[in-house]
Formats: sequence, structure tokens, C-alpha cells
Amino acid sequence: MDYDYGYDDLGNQLLKLFWSGAPDFAAAEELIRQGADVNVLGKHDDENILSEILMGYWQTAFGDSFVDDCEPGLNLNPNPGPAMCAIIRFFLEHGFDVNKCDGCYGAQCLSALALSTFDRYIIEATKILLDAGAKNRTVSPTRNDPEDTPRGSIVAEGTFQDVCERNYSVGNIYEAVYQIYEAVEEGRPHGGIDFYETAAGKTIRNVLAEKNEDCPVFFAMNLPEFKRENCFRKNLYFVYEGGVLTITPYAAVWTDNILPDADLVDVSKHFTDIVGSRIRGFAFDHRSVQRGTECYGQPIIIIETDSGRKIRFSINFGEVREAERAAFFELLDG
Repeated sequence: MDYDYGYDDLGNQLLKLFWSGAPDFAAAEELIRQGADVNVLGKHDDENILSEILMGYWQTAFGDSFVDDCEPGLNLNPNPGPAMCAIIRFFLEHGFDVNKCDGCYGAQCLSALALSTFDRYIIEATKILLDAGAKNRTVSPTRNDPEDTPRGSIVAEGTFQDVCERNYSVGNIYEAVYQIYEAVEEGRPHGGIDFYETAAGKTIRNVLAEKNEDCPVFFAMNLPEFKRENCFRKNLYFVYEGGVLTITPYAAVWTDNILPDADLVDVSKHFTDIVGSRIRGFAFDHRSVQRGTECYGQPIIIIETDSGRKIRFSINFGEVREAERAAFFELLDG
């Protein structure tokens, strides 16, 4: 007997279809022709058919575990990221209502993306749903939990990837999604925000920084427990043709196609070895700092360029008091 997902018969079939490997849109069209409703209510008020498809969508590479006995290692969905975005567009084109249940349907789908494909396509999927009118609101119409929101889910999973998994390459994908929510909240354009790899292959034209009113943008720290040159506490912006790569004082990174509306200063003279060079790629590392019984994690971002030089960014978290926290950079031979 087929697993009951909690919808009507055609709704269950539609969900099972999209959870069984690469999407078969012809079969989905036929189910809709027969009367399948993409907005059908299920047995749980905090999910819908589309959000259930999106949650854990990476597993569709191996088929629907509820009903299929897949051969180990058999890949039934080799490109889950693009497939997921195509499914979202299919649902929207067939009347999926992100505003149903006072906007909960859209919020449920946005929230499900946090545990969907764990790749850059989470960013694209978030934009598709937001542009269709989905909102960052509580996912349940009956439980008004202020933490149970799409942005809350993205923050939670991004933190898990950074702190628990030390997987900063994935964690910074979630950072880009978070920045999209921040832009929407503040009424800024969000369409150009993307993940760091967008800058790969681009030539660095100049480097800007947010002005620091209290001290120079870059400064030295000479403490008993921490000594470094080139420390900073404001965002840095590596400008390339068509976009900008942002590095924060918390060692987070993403791209945008516009500069922020902020008081910026040109700090290119500190990066003469890499201005004019092309970004070859990114690497991430981790350093642990033990203080008593506490262990602190310091993310490391490395930008490799074709100049034979690379830039290494990290932070002093765990080595200093909160008031003295800062990021720093160093130029290294490639």
C-alpha cells in the first residue's frame, strides 16, 4: 500500500511523483488534468504539498524512501538543484498560491528550502518564491512562534553548517540567503545577491570599505593574547565588473550586483598585489581556539588569484574580549 502523505489521492500521487527521482512534468500535467490540486490542504497546518517536496529534496537522487527499494548508489535525480527550481516554477505556473492561509503556504516553502538541496540553488529558489509574493512569516496559522519563520530556519541551518560541521563553503550559501531576507526587510533590491562563487573568474578592479568613524579602516592590534596587522571591523567590498564581493568582520562572504548605500572609502592601496588580477577560486579552513573548557571556532576564507598571490581572512573570536573582536587579512604567496 502506498504511503499516505496526508492529502487526497491525487495530491498524494503528485507528491510521490516529485519525490521519486528526476521530475516527470508530463506525468504531473496528467495528474493536474485529472484534478490534482496544488493547493490542497493536508493533515498538518505547517506544511503543504510543495513544501513537503522541497524539504530534504536532495534525497530524491535515491527515490522515494517510503515506497521504493532503490539499488544502493543508484542516482535517480542527478541534478536536484535545477530540478527543485523547475518544480517550484511548475507549481507557480499551475496556480500554487503562496498567499494561501494568510501567507503560510509561501512561508512553508521558503522555510523548507533550509533543508532542501544544500547547494547554491537554495538562493535561486528563495528568489523565485519571494518574487512570487512569498513572505517571511510564521509557517503555521495556528502557532504564532516568532522563531518558526523562513529566515529563522536559514539562520539555524547556516549556524549548524558553520559551528557544528565547520562547512563554511555551504554556510556561506546560507549567508547569501540571509542577506536576501535582510534586503527584503529593508526594502533594498535583492535580485543580485548570490553566493561567493559568482565572483570566480572575475577581475578585481578596486577594493572599498565602509568608513570607520572611530579609527582607520585597517589597524594593528597588539594585545598579549593577539597580535596582528591589517585588522578591520567594517565590511570590505572587492569590486569586479558587474558585481561586488563582500567580506564581513565575521568572515562571511557573498556577492551582489550593486554596492551598498554607505559611506565608502577606497582601500585598494592595501591590495596592490591583487587589484587587477582575476579571482581563481575560494578555499575555506578552520582554526580552533581552546580557552579553559570552552572551544571557539575561527573560520578562514582564502581567495586565490591568478597573480600568484592569495588573500587569507579570519577572525580573533575566542582569543580576545568581545569589545576587541575583529577580522584580519594577510596576503600570501600562491
